[in-house]
Amino acid sequence: MKDYFKICFVAVLTLSFLAGCATTQGVKTSITSEVSSLTSNVDPAIVSQIPADKKEGFPQAEFALNVAGQKVKLAKLKSELASDQKKLAGYEEDLASNFQKEAEIDYDLVKIEAIINAGLGKKEDNPKIKANLQSKKLHLQVDRIKINSSIDVAKLKIKSLSEDITKLDEAIKAMKFEGGKASAASPEPKGGVNK
Repeated sequence: MKDYFKICFVAVLTLSFLAGCATTQGVKTSITSEVSSLTSNVDPAIVSQIPADKKEGFPQAEFALNVAGQKVKLAKLKSELASDQKKLAGYEEDLASNFQKEAEIDYDLVKIEAIINAGLGKKEDNPKIKANLQSKKLHLQVDRIKINSSIDVAKLKIKSLSEDITKLDEAIKAMKFEGGKASAASPEPKGGVNK
């Protein structure tokens, strides 16, 4: 009898899972078709057949599309900048932690040196403890060189992205629709977004 209930429970659970997946798939399909119908391109072959006198709204729409594209590039650059600033903050936190660990080791070195000078502790272990602490300190200093290098690279990237953002932002602000012509396109950022 217990096996019968277990089998029924598993069957009901499986059916509800499958029904949920089917419903989710149906919603996903309808959303996908809805979005693709909104964003799909009109057949360029048909558009090329439109007479010039019937294309009166084209230049302004093309200009608006160009401006929107530039704003997307700007937003991506700002996102990349924020990510790099977060990385820089992490490197700076690592650097501060490195200095703290070295200060703790320096304090331990002062203590072990005082113990050695006072002739306390195990005389054969004290030099080993001191050497171990000095080795840890050297490892921290090597790590600090790597951290400082990462900080320098991050700062250069942030500076470059900031310059690119400023140039692109100014270019977007300078874009104007002049009747049938759009103003010059904005410059491409030099270090910016990967395409």
